[in-house]
Amino acid sequence: MPDLGDTVRGMSSDLAAQHEANVALVAQRVAMGDDPTVPRPLDHLVRVPRRHADAVQADLVAAGFRVDGVRRGLRRSSVEFSRIDAADVATADAFTREVLDVVDRYGGEYDGWAGFLAATPTDDRPGQPPT
Repeated sequence: MPDLGDTVRGMSSDLAAQHEANVALVAQRVAMGDDPTVPRPLDHLVRVPRRHADAVQADLVAAGFRVDGVRRGLRRSSVEFSRIDAADVATADAFTREVLDVVDRYGGEYDGWAGFLAATPTDDRPGQPPT
């Protein structure tokens, strides 16, 4: 997963801490010009015990995520996955809860989410001055 500089790293399973991290990340992204209401691909990373990597992948796919890659270590595996979502606080809290529901069942850790900034769509037509 690319390091885009706006990832919430080392997230604990405490939802209050997750919420605060999401609030800070969304505020940082908005300050850089992001429109958090625009859906875009968001990348996620979890680390889980190697023996549970296949089950975690299946559960993430069932939740609507796409598995983009798996790196298997001796004891732990890293699972990279993505889904198209908005990046506002409410949506981030919702997908964080979904991911934690999966990884907590298997003794894993959520390393966070990242994504490109998105601009507000405009109705400007090519060749026309912006309104």
